[in-house]
Amino acid sequence: MCKILTIAIPAYNMEKYVGHCLDSVLHTDTANTIEVLLINDGSKDSTLRIAQEYAKKWPETLRVINKPNGGWGSAINCAISEATGKYFKILDADDWFDTQALIDFIRLLQRTDVDLAASSYTLVYENGKQEEYIYPTHQCNRVIPFSQYIKEQGFSHNLCLASITFRTEILQKNKIKVADRYYADIDFGMSPLLYVKNICLTQTNLYKYYKGREGQSTSIAGYNAHLQDFIDMGSKLIKNYAAQKDSMSPEIRNMYLKDYTNIARFSYYLLMSPMYGGKHNNSSDKLKDFDTFLKQTSPELYTITAKIRIKRIIPYIQIWRKTGINILKLRTWI
Repeated sequence: MCKILTIAIPAYNMEKYVGHCLDSVLHTDTANTIEVLLINDGSKDSTLRIAQEYAKKWPETLRVINKPNGGWGSAINCAISEATGKYFKILDADDWFDTQALIDFIRLLQRTDVDLAASSYTLVYENGKQEEYIYPTHQCNRVIPFSQYIKEQGFSHNLCLASITFRTEILQKNKIKVADRYYADIDFGMSPLLYVKNICLTQTNLYKYYKGREGQSTSIAGYNAHLQDFIDMGSKLIKNYAAQKDSMSPEIRNMYLKDYTNIARFSYYLLMSPMYGGKHNNSSDKLKDFDTFLKQTSPELYTITAKIRIKRIIPYIQIWRKTGINILKLRTWI
């Protein structure tokens, strides 16, 4: 039987969480309609053993792929190449799905033919606090052109990894390959949008995103440890935008321009702020390299970033370009 949904679970040293994650997707009501690909990215703990035990119980549903460590993105690239389901969704091994919501979501996919399905989600914090992100009723349960959706959103996509489900063909046919290491989730959420023709949103609250785990890449420590990965990922996206912008519709181009302006802005901030890379000796050289790359690759973004202001007053990037002075180091309140 053809599976409606491939669930890709990248896992590295997730022995504490992977069982809960798999329990949330492996169910008798979903077994015949989903394909679960757990990509063990060279774990050094018991992640692989635990996953293989689950695979013995669910041989028609769960496939465990063991590979050398290459980073989150490399695991996603592996899953994309192996996926056979009509749709493709990522579930990180320390997160989980609401099982009943998964059943409801599969029913939606079975009766809908769409390039991108966006489901609602919940942030679950370590202290037990939860924040639900539910799409408005008037936006849901209708298939609309993606360009119309983007226009309605003010040229923002308002989509994150937890919400996105792509048609697998979009990823495979267009040879989507995300950055290998950290922040590849941003790449995955942005690069395929160029090929999406329509979208359907649902209030089904599927994804439970666990926040607060030590070592997560979006913490201050995570950004400091993986700063170059963010710069590399952002540079890849900006380069692709510059190469493809002339073929984009006005709506999609405006969307990418807004998002990539933010990525460029944050790249400068990471390299200049003492909270992040600004405290490292080699950040000055990396800052100059990124600035040169942006000027050469996308003069459009280079011009826009000159107008970005901190505290709505100070054009700190332009000041640095003109004088070499990094004012983010001068005041702790910036």
